[in-house]
Amino acid sequence: MRFMPGAAGSWSLGARGLRSAPQALYLGLLTELVMMSLVFGKIASVNQNPSYPTQFPKYLRCYRCLLETEELGCLLGSDICLVPLLGSSCITLHIKNSSGSDIMVSDCRSKEQMSDCSYTHTSPVSGFWMFSQCCFLNFCNDPQKRSVYLS
Repeated sequence: MRFMPGAAGSWSLGARGLRSAPQALYLGLLTELVMMSLVFGKIASVNQNPSYPTQFPKYLRCYRCLLETEELGCLLGSDICLVPLLGSSCITLHIKNSSGSDIMVSDCRSKEQMSDCSYTHTSPVSGFWMFSQCCFLNFCNDPQKRSVYLS
């Protein structure tokens, strides 16, 4: 029995034919696996109910600055901080002296730290006193919104 040369000959049992038949089988198997994953993957995703909650915990977003003045703005550490929404707040701590200078620190406070909110006391540095204010809306301690929320 004679084998045909060319494309038809590549499927023969000759040396070239042994390499082509497994390649064709692998290609067929790969095609079948891709088709099955597309068909069954779509059916499974349509009928599947998620076992995890769809809502993520909500966070309060606050402005954070470690050193700020009204004249110069934030000088050190401008950032955003996040705390769990329930029971937490944004805070601005004012450090003032008798000459009227106001240095501010803005941050987040968790519900465990809420005792820091809305109090006035003397500073460890002579001639200065500290006043803190808390608010409970996103970015309410931001410099542009501070006068509205922290008055």
